[in-house]
Amino acid sequence: MTKKSSETKILLDCDVIIHFIKAGKQLLLPKIYPGRLVILDKIYDELMTRPSNRVPVGNFIAYTKIKVIPMPKSIEIIKEYAVLKKTKGVGEAACMAVARHTSDYIASSNLKDIRIYCEEHSIVYLTTMDILLEAYKLGIMSEIECDAFIKEVKSKDSKLIYNINSITAYEKLKK
Repeated sequence: MTKKSSETKILLDCDVIIHFIKAGKQLLLPKIYPGRLVILDKIYDELMTRPSNRVPVGNFIAYTKIKVIPMPKSIEIIKEYAVLKKTKGVGEAACMAVARHTSDYIASSNLKDIRIYCEEHSIVYLTTMDILLEAYKLGIMSEIECDAFIKEVKSKDSKLIYNINSITAYEKLKK
């Protein structure tokens, strides 16, 4: 039996969390996908290796109440993770291994590492821009707020997919 999309967990990868922190909009994430966002312990550990992340990430988790969950102990997931880790980052490998065997979604903007694998295994993935577009469609963020988010994240040396500077341009691209 497959889960309804409203019940499916979304596994947050490092880059999406960092993008929302850089834009100062991290508290909006659980409003966009209420009760669906989780962070695997491997992603949490990866985030916390950088000292500059410790306070903002710690605050993000404390205030949003997004759960940090342990990597599942399933032998299939562990094997998949070990294989993926040879060529992918820890976070991407963990998210992809879990999503492949649980039907959960991935939130990652690292398309270079995840796109082909996700498409081959029918894994749904959301980029930061997809999440931002959802916030816009739900009325959680205005067009001006979304455009300011994009500008802020880019000004802090983070890359968002494509060279798009407005949420309406991204919305047109997605149609």
